[in-house]
Amino acid sequence: MRQLDLIETDWLTRMTPVVLDAMRGREFTSDDLHGVVEPPANQNLYGVLFAKIRRSLTPVGYRASNRPERNGGAVRVWRVTN
Repeated sequence: MRQLDLIETDWLTRMTPVVLDAMRGREFTSDDLHGVVEPPANQNLYGVLFAKIRRSLTPVGYRASNRPERNGGAVRVWRVTN
């Protein structure tokens, strides 16, 4: 196993409960995770994190991203279900 693999696994393990606890009871997008979780070693880990917690989420719509680098692109809106 590469050292980066260990960092990624550790980050995912630590950030999963942070996201589920912080976002419970409200609608959120991936934009909202910035500032809630510590930045990952690789930006692609945000998608991996969503894949990991997907069974605990319900999609509720879309909205325009508020992050400048997304240029107003659509992002999915989620709600924690369990």
